[in-house]
Amino acid sequence: MPTLTHHGLTIDYLDEGSGPTVVLLHSSVSGNRQWRRLVADLSTRYRCLAPNLLGYGGTTPWAGDRRQTLADAAEVALAICGLVQGPIRLVGHSWGGAVALATAHQLGPRVSHLALYEPMLMGLLAGHGCVDALREAQTVYAAVQKYTDAGDWLTVAQVFTDYFNGDGAWAATPAERQQAVASQLPSNRHEWDAGAVPITADQFAGIVAQAIVLCGSDTRLVLSETVAVLAQAFPDWRVVGIPGAGHMGPLTHSVPVNECIKAFLADTKAA
Repeated sequence: MPTLTHHGLTIDYLDEGSGPTVVLLHSSVSGNRQWRRLVADLSTRYRCLAPNLLGYGGTTPWAGDRRQTLADAAEVALAICGLVQGPIRLVGHSWGGAVALATAHQLGPRVSHLALYEPMLMGLLAGHGCVDALREAQTVYAAVQKYTDAGDWLTVAQVFTDYFNGDGAWAATPAERQQAVASQLPSNRHEWDAGAVPITADQFAGIVAQAIVLCGSDTRLVLSETVAVLAQAFPDWRVVGIPGAGHMGPLTHSVPVNECIKAFLADTKAA
């Protein structure tokens, strides 16, 4: 994959296809490869740029000298968007969805389309008084803090996997895959730190793009409440439910998710 140097960061990214630009931002404990099926479909008519976010693939990890912020995470996406001119279509899942929100706010009218699958941004729950969902998120965050501070990455991985993939998912994960998940958790701790800061949706008021927000019917309260907050704050945004899907819908239900995203990106009313 090509690499980009930006403000002391090395960013590696996928660059496939030609045409209007689509920038795809992956979830936590993942990488840009999560988009390979969608990119295969889109690259026949779009130029697809999919960076690895901080600490994933060959992209520089967060230095840890201070608490990471959402703006820090968005630097990767902004740098990738700086490679091209003209309108940009943004796609983001989970933490990548939170980064996409910050990026779309920064770029304003340059972003014509914003497609999100369950952005993970617990600070919105705090800012909007979503008490039950915030309590649930804080419970997971506290466990992440406890076990990362102890260096117990396998237990962090178990907490993460069972929460976002469903109860019992960790026990069903092969040992080799468990080790792979655990190896990516240091970056996730910084993402939790950045996403926990209380904010309100008006901090994304710079977004003028047409937007769609996808949400699985079987997802966790934290994610469904975050989607509800965005839907209330931005009533022109379209919310689409994915039957039977959880938070990892872009992987477990890639066909309906990708079809929704492809149809939305092809809508030229916003271009």
